[in-house]
Amino acid sequence: MKHNDGLLEEAVRAYVRSLSIIDPLRLRFWDDRNLTTPQLRIMFILANQRDATPGALAERMHVTPPTMTGLTDRLVKQGLVTREEDPCDRRLVRLRLTDEGRRITNELETVGRAFLKEVLGRLPPDHVRKLTELLQEFWDAAEAVQTAGEFGRESKQQTGA
Repeated sequence: MKHNDGLLEEAVRAYVRSLSIIDPLRLRFWDDRNLTTPQLRIMFILANQRDATPGALAERMHVTPPTMTGLTDRLVKQGLVTREEDPCDRRLVRLRLTDEGRRITNELETVGRAFLKEVLGRLPPDHVRKLTELLQEFWDAAEAVQTAGEFGRESKQQTGA
């Protein structure tokens, strides 16, 4: 599909603007707990899958294992994540949310959902339905780009890196 660059730039601006809708909620949690966006992402991944190895988290978040270690060290120090030996393979470490980590992710999710429902409730039902369909298509397209694994290589080639 070929798109006009102006149309794509307008879509990017609209997307970035829409992401900032939830910023006041995230900022409250950053201030209250001194958490970064990557740390919150780790916590939500762990909330949705019970536990994970640092390597699996690094791969999922597209960061290096040393970066993941730094991020999780801070979460462990804050009492939000624990490191536990894998009972089947002592060489592996599993990361899990603590009760406090789970409480924070639940609170943020509850507040975020209530806020977004209020926003979406101000739109006509047919617009909400269409937005839902478009967001699913957007998700599918993003997964296709990530799965192809060509975006990073293409960007580096274009910049000469």
